[in-house]
Amino acid sequence: MAGRKVSGVMGIKLNCLSCGHPMEIGDAYEDYEGEIRCWGCSTTLEVALREGKLRSMKMSNSSPASRPDAGTAR
Repeated sequence: MAGRKVSGVMGIKLNCLSCGHPMEIGDAYEDYEGEIRCWGCSTTLEVALREGKLRSMKMSNSSPASRPDAGTAR
């Protein structure tokens, strides 16, 4: 079925503002406002998504470069 969005099959595509790494997050985030972490460089991004569309995205103040525990697992 071309053009139809099937839950769990397609996600929301974003690129990290720090390193450009492509990310695809699940449909569960289609109405989400909060932090996500880049899988490439671990930068924390603040995003606002509404109805599966990106409304805003910026680098968070809690990005790894500004934290003393950068690089440690949580």
